[in-house]
Amino acid sequence: MVTVTFLTLPLREKLVVEVPENTRVTLLNLMKRYNLPKQCVCGEGKCGACAVKVAPMRQSARMVRLSDMERRELFQAGKLSLEESESQDLKDIPPRWRLACQYVVADEPVLVAF
Repeated sequence: MVTVTFLTLPLREKLVVEVPENTRVTLLNLMKRYNLPKQCVCGEGKCGACAVKVAPMRQSARMVRLSDMERRELFQAGKLSLEESESQDLKDIPPRWRLACQYVVADEPVLVAF
């Protein structure tokens, strides 16, 4: 099981969700499943409205690759610097903005704030 912890102002406490390994589910789908309020216009990674901070709950950073679409939308929304938007690999150091509709829960626990 992989743990996803959600923190948001409307919640009085954090919500911890366990996702079975090898399950392809996006953060946005989890948020909808648990009725977490987050504005989302398109759900396809084109509007940037579903940007959330994702912090890996591990000790060391690793390199991650964003899709071209996610990189472009996060840059246009002011969530990535010009240097970050032009880099092929980004060091995954919290807090990192990601699009909830594009972020697929992987094999590591994460903290999601919005």
